[in-house]
Amino acid sequence: MSNSQIFIFVLVITTLLYVNFIYAAIAFDGSSSGFDEEETKAPLPRKIRFSRKYDSVVRVATSNDSAGKKKLQYAYALAIVDVIGVIVIGILFYMYYKKHMRLKEDMRRFHMIQKNEENDEQIDDKGKRVADSEELPDKDKMQLTFMEGVASFELGDLLKASAEGLGKGNFGNSYRATLDDGRAVVVKRLRDLKPLTGDEFVKQIRGIAGLEHPNLLPLLAYYYSKHERFLVFKFAVNGNLYNRLHGGKGTRNRIPFSWSSRLAVARAVAKSLEYLHLNFHIPVPHANLKSSNILLDEKDEVLLADYGLTSIVAPPIAVQRMVSFKSPEFQTSKRVSKKSDIWCFGGLLLELLTGRVCVHSAPPEANGIDLCNWVHRAVREEWTAEIFDPEVSSRRGAYNGMLGVLQMAIRCCDKLPDKRPSISELVRELENVKSVIIDSEDDEDFSNRSSYTDESLSEKSIIIGDDRNY
Repeated sequence: MSNSQIFIFVLVITTLLYVNFIYAAIAFDGSSSGFDEEETKAPLPRKIRFSRKYDSVVRVATSNDSAGKKKLQYAYALAIVDVIGVIVIGILFYMYYKKHMRLKEDMRRFHMIQKNEENDEQIDDKGKRVADSEELPDKDKMQLTFMEGVASFELGDLLKASAEGLGKGNFGNSYRATLDDGRAVVVKRLRDLKPLTGDEFVKQIRGIAGLEHPNLLPLLAYYYSKHERFLVFKFAVNGNLYNRLHGGKGTRNRIPFSWSSRLAVARAVAKSLEYLHLNFHIPVPHANLKSSNILLDEKDEVLLADYGLTSIVAPPIAVQRMVSFKSPEFQTSKRVSKKSDIWCFGGLLLELLTGRVCVHSAPPEANGIDLCNWVHRAVREEWTAEIFDPEVSSRRGAYNGMLGVLQMAIRCCDKLPDKRPSISELVRELENVKSVIIDSEDDEDFSNRSSYTDESLSEKSIIIGDDRNY
């Protein structure tokens, strides 16, 4: 109910109460004085015989008494209506008060959000500061906490650094900050976190920072305060896998992404996942494995990002935005596990093989497809040869390796978690997959190959630990 409606209801009820009050007053006054007026208007003459007028006096008194009772009952009824009206007005005023307070609270939150957005906009363009000093009032008391072995710099250096917005992520905006000495880092502001205390937050971040692997994006530093939390990472010069795989397709500026490079990415991601799966202090090893979280540095080395965030992100936000929570087991049992990571890895392998965008990990602006179901249908209907990305499938020697990885991906996408392979199995199998061998006499152009059935893609056709060339 809007404020205007409440005001109209109060006005109408108040008017009715005023009218009822007048009628009640008139009725009550008439009921108490009616008989006396009749007596005043028709007093018994002294000279007339009492017996002659006795009957008429009785009739007048009886009539006045009955009319007075009716008027009194009417007055009481109007008074009850007035009381009910006053109660209704009180309820309406209470509703108005609650609505006013709620609106006041919403406006307060809106101004806070607007302030945060304005602070974000201040650093969207290159050359602006990473943060405004007014947002961090206790500047002298603040400092970044650096990980061991990381060359430190002051928070003031970071605040003064020129910044470039890298986009809005699932858990906060990210910015590339270029320090005065030329070093580039990524500042990831965190939002929608669990209600952790400072000590709890630091403990979780220390756990994430303690994970060290060549294919994990290293955490350089973190900052925590009541109103601001952000992480500082190494900047990956060559962007992410999603842009490398899908960017510029169909244009002259497109640089082909070879099969050997794609296979190298799959191997590196598998090894980093294996490392995560063997460190049990993280509740869910990754839970958000997707191509946009796989970064490439200046040497095209793979760096896996966003690992361990389930330990600090609020559960409802994780359910909405993390890829593992879209797995079949979460849809049925509301649980995720390491095998949920395997399901995500299967989708990533299919993305590398097909060159298509996976709907479960696609950015909001991209149109993806359910690769797992699409590939299963392709195998079932025997048009497997058409699913591979033409950019690599036509290369001599690529087919056997791609078919072997496709077999792994299908197993990873099984709806039953227990039937999916472990990440250690996948690491060994990927190591056995051979890259493109241009001079092989047995290879031929993949475009001339026929379709393959489920039998050729069965789990039995995968041999682990031998010298078979896929």
